Amino acid sequence: MKAKAAIRALTDAVDGVPIHVRQLSEMFRKHGQKQNRNNSDVQNLDSADMTHPLQTGWKNDGAWEPDEIVAWNKGERPEPEDYLDADYIKQHLGQFENGGTHIYRTGSLEGYGPGNNMAADGSNTTYVFPTDQLRDLMQQAKTPTELAQALGLPENFFAGGDIELRDFAPHELDGLRMPSGNEGGTDPDKWIPGGYLPSGIPEAVIDIPDFAKGTNNGIYNPGEWPGSPRPFSL
Repeated sequence: MKAKAAIRALTDAVDGVPIHVRQLSEMFRKHGQKQNRNNSDVQNLDSADMTHPLQTGWKNDGAWEPDEIVAWNKGERPEPEDYLDADYIKQHLGQFENGGTHIYRTGSLEGYGPGNNMAADGSNTTYVFPTDQLRDLMQQAKTPTELAQALGLPENFFAGGDIELRDFAPHELDGLRMPSGNEGGTDPDKWIPGGYLPSGIPEAVIDIPDFAKGTNNGIYNPGEWPGSPRPFSL
């Protein structure tokens, strides 16, 4: 009953707002259901005031709607500047003023380096969360499973260790920008336009230098990588 009430509250909150906001709310809800999220995720989304910025943040020219963007194949989606207002993008990226953090599996980090060049254009990028907001979320999470769900990761992601955080200082957030959904490492079944996870956690993308490689590339030079390592603890 609590879950249904939370969903109703979120639905009521967007009645009468533009169609793109309702579409986003519905996509957030469906993605949460796919990952077996409980009602707390819906409440977190509501408390994060996720839909409010997009009421004025989505361009009103009718050129793009969320369902249409998600329907495009990865690698072919439009740039966020095509459908999001410049002020909205500026406000969103302002959440990274204290730096950004990516969570890695240690083996993958050592093998490939801190970037992900699986994008169609071969770019070397990585997703980041605001360092301070991720720290708060980790302090609030009661279990590793709860944290994984909030971050859109597999429930057993943090099981068995082999996890390392990498904090990128503000001056290391090269090319900080809104995700387009075309980046390497993007999950096409979970990605939603607007720069947020279904749980309401903001995300952005940064460029990683091409020289930041790992052992699988024949080069292992972590001392030259951007970012600072931090052990994972919850």
